Amino acid sequence: MKTCAVVNPVAGGGRVRRIWPRLLSRLLAATDSLSVRWTSGSGTATTLTRDALKGGVDRIVAVGGDGTLHEVVNGFFENQSPIAPSAVLVFVACGSGSDFRRTLGAPTGVEAVQQLQSDRIQPVDVLRIQYATEHGRRAQRYAINIASTGLSGTVVRRFSPGILPVPTRLRYLQAALRALTTDRPVRVRLTLDGEPLPLHRVRLVAVANGHTFAAGLPIAPTATPHDGVFDVTVLHDVPIPTLLRHVHRFYLGTHPSLDGVSTYRGRRLIVEPLDGRRPVWVEADGEALGKLPLSVEVVPQALRVQY
Repeated sequence: MKTCAVVNPVAGGGRVRRIWPRLLSRLLAATDSLSVRWTSGSGTATTLTRDALKGGVDRIVAVGGDGTLHEVVNGFFENQSPIAPSAVLVFVACGSGSDFRRTLGAPTGVEAVQQLQSDRIQPVDVLRIQYATEHGRRAQRYAINIASTGLSGTVVRRFSPGILPVPTRLRYLQAALRALTTDRPVRVRLTLDGEPLPLHRVRLVAVANGHTFAAGLPIAPTATPHDGVFDVTVLHDVPIPTLLRHVHRFYLGTHPSLDGVSTYRGRRLIVEPLDGRRPVWVEADGEALGKLPLSVEVVPQALRVQY
């Protein structure tokens, strides 16, 4: 395959830059036609991917974290259509969270390059997302892992990679605890596949193609990107002391059985705020997007992935 690596050198706190010589050696050994493109800021991975696919590249290797993967996935599409339907995506996960690779069961770092020699190329679903920008304009994006709103949207906007060697999962937990003290539950209208769900005050709504976010928290334990539907997890207005008492259940993936948690499966979800006095933030694949209203629909088998 004619292969292009789209590389984020600062992913994983600079991990990619540190291990790049070994990564490049493995990449050259795994393909006989390799070009390398370096990202230089937000959004550039999308542009680099589109340009490569329009130039005849057969396979894109996303080297970085979930943010890099998110941008590369968006580069596979233009005007709601795939640029090169037969092209293949490989994710060489080197980020601090790298949640989507957990769903695939793929390795990380240098070992992840072995995926280029795998015979397993499978189509996966993606999520098409429509949301409002901070200034109220409508925008669209694709996601491969999870789109969510509420507490998680606030966490992503405030999350900092940090300087001290604190595990990423712990930093996400700390950010979530801080957000709990400021984010109040919001009243929203949920419409799933054209049918209204019961009105609730919610803390979080997650639409899941993969099963983990926030560096390994299995918010949707049964989600898979191969079935043509997404999983929805709704966290209702659960008191903070109750959440703190059961926080371990979320990390174990047993939270769907808790009172105050509802789960659904579907193909299109609309989340509309019933109180517009303050924004309710939206994130996708760990990237801050905008605010409600939010529409998420699954695009079945939209992307070919090698792993």
